[in-house]
Amino acid sequence: MTNRSSGASTGEPVDYVDGADRRVATGVRGRRPLDGLFHRVAATVVHDGRGRVLVYRRPDLARVLPGHHDVLVGGSVRSGESYLDAAVRELAEEFAVSARPEESWREPRDSPDGPCRLAVHHWRLPADARLAPLDAEVAWHALRPLEELLARPPRPFNPVGRDALLRLARLGVLGTPGVPSVPGVPVPQ
Repeated sequence: MTNRSSGASTGEPVDYVDGADRRVATGVRGRRPLDGLFHRVAATVVHDGRGRVLVYRRPDLARVLPGHHDVLVGGSVRSGESYLDAAVRELAEEFAVSARPEESWREPRDSPDGPCRLAVHHWRLPADARLAPLDAEVAWHALRPLEELLARPPRPFNPVGRDALLRLARLGVLGTPGVPSVPGVPVPQ
């Protein structure tokens, strides 16, 4: 669990996995995994299906990336929890929405807590949905056009979130017909 006032870890157990994403050990959230192992992270990009994406700013006292803007809503996968279950839980905890996101890919990434296996999901926000962000997790939020976020992202911006936006746009799942034409922004492979 997270101490919502400070973002500090309170000993929540997480699984460590190998390069093939097989569970090999259990540890504590917020601590670096043993050499060669990864902790698991689930994150979701929320969009409206018409080319707008949820962007939010983390509080200045957040444990990870304080004050940064991001499009990835998520966090650590708890011990025994699936990536999908973690994505659903994180959306409910951070924005008070009941969602069933779709997984788009998994990849190894570096993170402030050491190497991780990141599962990126996407979820189309229903027109009648209302986001109710948790103040301890979200300082500000809005739906912004994808092209605007890629061409002129608010600063500072989580680079992993920007990479995810580009890749999801290329997959055509954000309500856009492919990667928007943004000068100086390379197409992800």
